[in-house]
Amino acid sequence: MSELPIPVAPRRLFTALFPDAAACAAVDAERRRWPGLPSRLHPVPERMHLTLQFFGQVPAPAEQAWLRALAALRFEPFEIVLDHAELWQAPSGVIAVLRPAPNPALDELHRATARLARQAGLPAAMQGFRPHLTTLRRARVTERLPLRQPIGWTVRAVDLIWSDLHAQPPRYHRLGRFPAA
Repeated sequence: MSELPIPVAPRRLFTALFPDAAACAAVDAERRRWPGLPSRLHPVPERMHLTLQFFGQVPAPAEQAWLRALAALRFEPFEIVLDHAELWQAPSGVIAVLRPAPNPALDELHRATARLARQAGLPAAMQGFRPHLTTLRRARVTERLPLRQPIGWTVRAVDLIWSDLHAQPPRYHRLGRFPAA
């Protein structure tokens, strides 16, 4: 992941929580034991994340406004625990996700980032948040396996990410990092 200057063209942006290296390794180990894995695993461990807010193409002025708004984000570090797997139907096929245990701090962080996105003029949804970490896209898995053990990490920052789908392979670029208090 790299940090880049702001271009003139709109970019595909999202705010996300990235697990630490130990949690990424645990997620990767879990998904590798599932039957029917594709030959190429997506997402790669360094791109595994839990999305708070996602927006398609964001014009540069709105991106700058969101960066300024996110600078006001205040939250305490908290623990996330991924405790169960689910299979979801998507237009591109089945995706396998890990879902966290109910977490009031995560729910509040989602609401806070939505409020800040709205301040920046972006149409953030406050309802319908289904926190998850995608482990496989186009999965050939037909039944979900229980996790051998829950996977947790301490949330210490929120990242604003540009998802560059034109790069091969697609890349994530960190535009801003907003640490916990």
